[in-house]
Amino acid sequence: MSLNKVHVIVNPFSARGKTEKRWGKIKEIVKYYFKEYKYIFTEKPKQATKIVRKLLMEGFDLIIGVGGDGTLNEITNGFFQQHSFDTINEDASIGIIPSGTGSDFIRFLKIPREFEKSVELIKKSKTKKIDVGKITFNPESRDKKCQFFINIADFGLGAEVIKKLANIPSIKRGPLVYYKGLLLTLKNYKSKLVKIKMDESQEIEGKFLIGAIANGRIFGGGMMIAPNAEPDDGFFDLVLVEDMKKLEIIYNIPHLYRGTIAKNPKVFIHRVKKIEISSDEIVNIEYDGEIGRTLPATFEIIEKKIKLRI
Repeated sequence: MSLNKVHVIVNPFSARGKTEKRWGKIKEIVKYYFKEYKYIFTEKPKQATKIVRKLLMEGFDLIIGVGGDGTLNEITNGFFQQHSFDTINEDASIGIIPSGTGSDFIRFLKIPREFEKSVELIKKSKTKKIDVGKITFNPESRDKKCQFFINIADFGLGAEVIKKLANIPSIKRGPLVYYKGLLLTLKNYKSKLVKIKMDESQEIEGKFLIGAIANGRIFGGGMMIAPNAEPDDGFFDLVLVEDMKKLEIIYNIPHLYRGTIAKNPKVFIHRVKKIEISSDEIVNIEYDGEIGRTLPATFEIIEKKIKLRI
């Protein structure tokens, strides 16, 4: 398989800072399989997005990320032109060398965690087109802002946990930290009253503990919120969890890890392409582990827009 120009984006802070130490080994493996390539270390959040846009315009056609889901999210956003559904180079693709802590979407894609196997996969595999989610915050306002996500966005409890963890450096985060954050958030959290419009037809209103707009299946360090979601079927799995008492929530947490949460009568799953959500309350949104703005927001699926080497 011939590749024109290869560039590696390394997030040295991923895996609680271990990626920087691992790079020497990873670098030799990449060199064995690709011979010629360039690489750069990111220094701050969101930087990878700007770097990738520049690299694609310079003609690089394979961008390899070394990190976790956050790194993949930033690279994915870099494939799109600003304020547009259009990609900069529709023939370019993304490869991932897993070196993150949670890496929920990467785990779902079954990308090998062994560095040599993951690089070999990038080199020898064909590209697979997957869907991407687009969030438009404050869609009716001049202040509207767009953001792409590749795995899961959610409002409610999950977003509150991410907000609580925002001040904890990524170097100290992990599944256990997320779980502790969840338990701490539960102490004072109350479900939010929201209005939801699906595919410009069905409308519902209710108090929901959490609402997950899922392209992938797993979030929060191993919680399978959308057990049947597929990233290439042209639909979101919208998972709505009705209001629960605190003890009821704690009782159901194991079902999230087992992937059996959908059996709960308070959990509803809808397959949709576009979702408009609003609330009179302040309701936070998170996407791929990053805190976003608050409702209102519109979520749209963009079908088979990104090429992954998996």
